[in-house]
Amino acid sequence: MPAPLCDRRLRRYTAALCFSSVTAAPMLDKSLPAVFVRRARPEDEQCMRGFVQQLSGASRRNRFHGAVSADAPQLLEALLGTVGELHAAWVACIWGPNGEQIVGEGGWHVIDEKQRRAELGVSVLDTWQGAGVAHVLMAKLIDGARDAGVRELYGDVLETNARMVAFMEKHGMQPSADWPWDSGGAVRMERKLS
Repeated sequence: MPAPLCDRRLRRYTAALCFSSVTAAPMLDKSLPAVFVRRARPEDEQCMRGFVQQLSGASRRNRFHGAVSADAPQLLEALLGTVGELHAAWVACIWGPNGEQIVGEGGWHVIDEKQRRAELGVSVLDTWQGAGVAHVLMAKLIDGARDAGVRELYGDVLETNARMVAFMEKHGMQPSADWPWDSGGAVRMERKLS
């Protein structure tokens, strides 16, 4: 099944509005189409819904730590960064025959305003995992959080998701010394930004 498609009308709008904030991402697999990363927008709701629907059960469980519905308004608001100024979200896209197709998403949300701590999350379609998409998204998340004045990023990772723990370590994140031992099967990975 192809990646979810955005409305064709958004193609020109996206290129005009977001051109200066788009980052081209070189893919590890040169046979894959070029990927670009940009800030998520409310207009991406249809695409994001399709993206979540296409995640495998294991990928949904790893990202959300349980079963989720792609139709849940709160989930879509969180993934699109439309829940306030202390939240930012990005999407990794390719151009398809009918417009943009989301192949990855990532974002952070400030949990502790006083200490400027933010929780992050990243997911990539199963067929795109291992292609470098998550690395580009993570770099955007870290840079965006730093630019926004976030002092620390953290993400809770299922203990069974060794691949994500290793990925986060590659991006300077380490297991939290303060995370409770009875964490329900998750490890908290964190990184100071300032």
